[in-house]
Amino acid sequence: MQCQNIHWLKALVKAAPLGLALMWWSVMQPLPARAASFSVYPTRMEFEAGTRASVIGINNRDERPIRFQMTLVEWTQNAKGEDIYTPSNDLIYFPRQLTVKPGDRAIVRLGPKNIPTGTEKAYRLKVEELAEPMPENPGSTLGLTVTFAVPVFVGKPDGKPAASIAGLGMQSGKLAATVHNTGNSQFRINSLEVTGANGYTQNMGGWYLLSGASRQYTLDIPPDVCRAQKRLSLHVKVGEESFSSDLDIDPSMCGST
Repeated sequence: MQCQNIHWLKALVKAAPLGLALMWWSVMQPLPARAASFSVYPTRMEFEAGTRASVIGINNRDERPIRFQMTLVEWTQNAKGEDIYTPSNDLIYFPRQLTVKPGDRAIVRLGPKNIPTGTEKAYRLKVEELAEPMPENPGSTLGLTVTFAVPVFVGKPDGKPAASIAGLGMQSGKLAATVHNTGNSQFRINSLEVTGANGYTQNMGGWYLLSGASRQYTLDIPPDVCRAQKRLSLHVKVGEESFSSDLDIDPSMCGST
């Protein structure tokens, strides 16, 4: 599988909301600390029928050895579209712990036990840096650690994303809509864009929406902008596809100034 979008993970970099990386840190004592510098690639994996195994690469860009632990979780979403993670053994992956020398590269082999014939299943393989004792104080376990969770999808993907927009409405200046994934596989929403008269545009980022899941999105429309509109359009962009819905605007929807 071709490497893509290598993500460098360093201390004090904020993680995207469950985005392409998850960053956790734990400070046990008030001593100086820093996270290791490493990269994980590819940033997502897909297994279809006929694909038996692949590898995830870990590059140690640091000046010290880094220990890692791998764990697998099944990834589902609840009725609100919130991510739910459950420990899983559905995939084969090894090694589950390893140490990468400075400037070196290691691989983790990963493959499905079975390929579902219906709805795609989603997982995340967590590549977690393990904290080391601080050299200045060997008895201390102070550490700033990074965890990268690689999305893994198992099953045949849909030819095109199947999305629908429902419940588009506005009250007190808040434009709300629910995006449904009506297909058999996940898709990632690139952006949600609201457009209106006089060149008005507002954007917000999206996230993965798993098969059968729904998520509500809300955007605040400034009262003066709202009152200048007769209609607003919501465009949900998924890859090369765009799904749109329109809403006629009444000044009573715009809230107070």
